[in-house]
Formats: sequence, C-alpha cells, structure tokens
Amino acid sequence: MTRAVSRLRQAAVSYIDLTETNPTAVGLPYPADMLASLSDPLGAHYRPEPLGWRPAREAVSAEYARRGSAVPADRVVLTASTSEAYAVLFKLLCDPHDEVLVPQPSYPLFDLLTRLEGVRGVPYRIEYHGAWSIDRPSLEAALGQRTRAILVVSPNNPTGSLLRAADRDWLLNLCAERHLTLIADEVFTDYPLSPRPDGCGVLSRS
Repeated sequence: MTRAVSRLRQAAVSYIDLTETNPTAVGLPYPADMLASLSDPLGAHYRPEPLGWRPAREAVSAEYARRGSAVPADRVVLTASTSEAYAVLFKLLCDPHDEVLVPQPSYPLFDLLTRLEGVRGVPYRIEYHGAWSIDRPSLEAALGQRTRAILVVSPNNPTGSLLRAADRDWLLNLCAERHLTLIADEVFTDYPLSPRPDGCGVLSRS
C-alpha cells in the first residue's frame, strides 16, 4: 500500500487515500469563524473542576435533552478522551483480573485498554442476519463470577450497526439482575450510516 501510494504521488496522479487519518490533510471545509472561540478572554483563566468545566457539562446535559433524555449536569463527568474514560471506569468498577465483556467485532483498542488496567476483556459476538444484533447465547456464555461490566458500542465500529431496542432492553434487565454495569460507547451517535427504526441509544429509553 505504501509503495502504491508513493508511485501515485510521484506520478502527480489525483487519488483519494482512504487510509489518511489526519482530518486537516484531506481538504475538509471548516467554518470561517471556527477559531473565534479561542480568542475568548476566559481561555486565559484556569479553574480546575474535578468533574469538568461546568458550562461544558451543561452543554452535554443539553445535548442529551435534545435526544430526549434527562441527564442533569451534576451527573456528567468529562474526561480528556474516550480512552481515559475507559481507564477511569475500569479502575472504578474492577479489581485486578476482573472481567469486562467486549463486543466482537468491534474497536480493537479494547484489548489494549483492558490489559493496561489489569482487566480481562472477554468477547461476546454480534451477528448479522440481515441486520446486526447481539448473539445473546454468546454473551450469556461469556458471563462469569468476575464479570463486572458489559460494553456496547452504538453505532459500532467497524460494522456501523446500531444497538437494537430489543437488545438494549434485554441488556438493561440482565445487568439489573446480575448487578453489572452497562458501559455504552456512543461516540458516533450522530453519524449513523443507515438509521434503523429499531436502532437506539442506551440513554434514549423512555
């Protein structure tokens, strides 16, 4: 792949590199006033807040309200990244060698993130039968005495599939019965590839 791209560059051929991960290098248009907020004088003042800057948490709360879920700003915790959020959650929920159930196929970084925290990631399957859904027998078989949490990703990476409402309700009931935590990664929630009428987010339950 590297040699092929190098040949195209040398030949001055127009091409689209789908392996490029730098958003500033692919010609995406940006709003003219995108950087205006950086000139706000408040940016020169540092006020550490354990849960994250209050106005930012209020903005997150308002975003959940837009989706139809009531999440008070006092219940919102901000981290520097999703990976840091996983690290905090695994430390909070697990002792060393405890287990977290992780969907497969899914984001490969989960293997690294769990190992970094001394936690074991145990896979369960999502399967495709015209639509993606959780393989419930696979998940139930993965449950053990040291299971502390179940992780779901919606929309999923790399399948792009949304968690189905029936699977969400089943998971919430299962976690309540077994005193487990359901960790929902919904970082791509505003970018579904193909919205489904039964697709949902974990926090959209009425």
